[in-house]
Amino acid sequence: MSDVFDYVIVGAGSAGCVLADRLSADGRSTVCVLEAGGKDEKVNIRTPMLLQFTITDPSINWDYWTEPQKNLKDRKLYWPRGKTLGGSSSINAMHYMRGALENYDSWRDDYGCEGWSGQEALEAFKRVENNEDHGLPWHGKGGPLNVKTIRPLNPLTEMYFNACRERQMPENPDHNGASQEGFGPYQVTQKGGKRCSAADAFLKPAMQRPNLTVVTGALCHRVLLEDGRATGVRVEVDGEEKDVIARKEVILSGGALNSPHLLMLSGIGPADHLREHGISVEHDLPGVGENMQDHLDIMARARTSKPTSIGYSLRKFPATARDVLQWMFTGSGAFTVNPVQGCGFARSSVAGDLPDLQLVFIPALASPHGRETLTGHGMSLHICHLYPKSRGRLTLKSADPRDHIVIDPNYLDHEEDVTAMTDALEMASDILRSSAFDGEYKYHDLPWVPSASRSELEDDMRARAETLYHPTSTCAMGTGELAVTDPQCRVRGLEGLRVVDASVMPAVPGGNTNAPTIMVATRAADMILASQ
Repeated sequence: MSDVFDYVIVGAGSAGCVLADRLSADGRSTVCVLEAGGKDEKVNIRTPMLLQFTITDPSINWDYWTEPQKNLKDRKLYWPRGKTLGGSSSINAMHYMRGALENYDSWRDDYGCEGWSGQEALEAFKRVENNEDHGLPWHGKGGPLNVKTIRPLNPLTEMYFNACRERQMPENPDHNGASQEGFGPYQVTQKGGKRCSAADAFLKPAMQRPNLTVVTGALCHRVLLEDGRATGVRVEVDGEEKDVIARKEVILSGGALNSPHLLMLSGIGPADHLREHGISVEHDLPGVGENMQDHLDIMARARTSKPTSIGYSLRKFPATARDVLQWMFTGSGAFTVNPVQGCGFARSSVAGDLPDLQLVFIPALASPHGRETLTGHGMSLHICHLYPKSRGRLTLKSADPRDHIVIDPNYLDHEEDVTAMTDALEMASDILRSSAFDGEYKYHDLPWVPSASRSELEDDMRARAETLYHPTSTCAMGTGELAVTDPQCRVRGLEGLRVVDASVMPAVPGGNTNAPTIMVATRAADMILASQ
């Protein structure tokens, strides 16, 4: 390949794929995408029912772990992040969730991010969407990212909806519409019974263009800087290091962990911390790696008496064998349906103007991150807290780019987060005991005592809570003293360098972060093209 391009994009995740498509579309600029992972060719990526085996597959996963969390009984938490074309959009649960439009108004009003209002975000969401089930005024048709409502639903998911009705929750067929509150099925990024990742939607069609180069297995060591301007990156491919030069811009799209990591390795970040690791300070930027936010999640789980659920058992074996054969020979059937089906938005006792709890119902016995395959039948209900007040940070382990960044989310540092998460576990446990599941419900196995006291529930929550995979804000946009990027995603104080991914979000949105990351890249591409 050539070593000189107009744009060099580091990372082929959700944001990088969008940028590669947009910046190469008119054919006037040459674009290079450098991805540390490999190609997205594995069958578990394509098959919705095999979701469990993407999250735990080390060949397509960075396999991160946090530091021991003092407020979670000193546990280290597993943080899977995608390491392949499509990034985390190739290993996630495929849920299409935008967050509330008020979240983006807050970006503008509270953080000084002009150009990021709810209406501007909505226009970008719609422009790239092809929604099979919903249309105007909230959804787009004809865009590259295919979105559909999960179907058919397992009968237990329909029972979950009835359990929500018993709690007087409103029915909401579109959580990406006028409001979030209420229950209904998830929308997912799927097409023709297969995952529709950002690589499928944006990158692969663009790879037919002669002005786009995509390199896999490319580990970036640092950004090259000359006189306050980014000129390229030092990258290792097949054991050899080389410099890839950018005539116009270097764009970091490695995600909320890898983008701040690469900045620090490049001498861009908190000066004293960089010196501790023997890194020459090129640009003192204290906010790099700070302001980390994530959605913490807790699960309730119950065993069921019938083989209605998705699961492994002798009673289910004939149906499972049929489903496998149907999928192998026709590419259709149960294996094309996402197992994570039931959505909901509700309020904790500390909620503000928006619902602050997101419900995720699975008609199966789920284990944390799918790392354990359970036998038998049951149902699981996850609930996460959408607007945490706790803030974490990233720091370097060493100056070696092969060493993972040190991750400290600092979960439950704020008392309101503890209250909301305990409310979440209490709500999840109560819903699974609803009369809507009569004839199916057998007994709880998480929490062990479903009628536990409030203090017992809090203790159980601290012992089992896990990430819902939504880290953001470690290179936050804005005008404050810890802002790393300006509202056009340019790294403050440097030329020719942007960060475009979830790390620039000044605050985590109220929902899954894949669709918002695609929106961020869509808006950023507009800004980059307008500046040419």
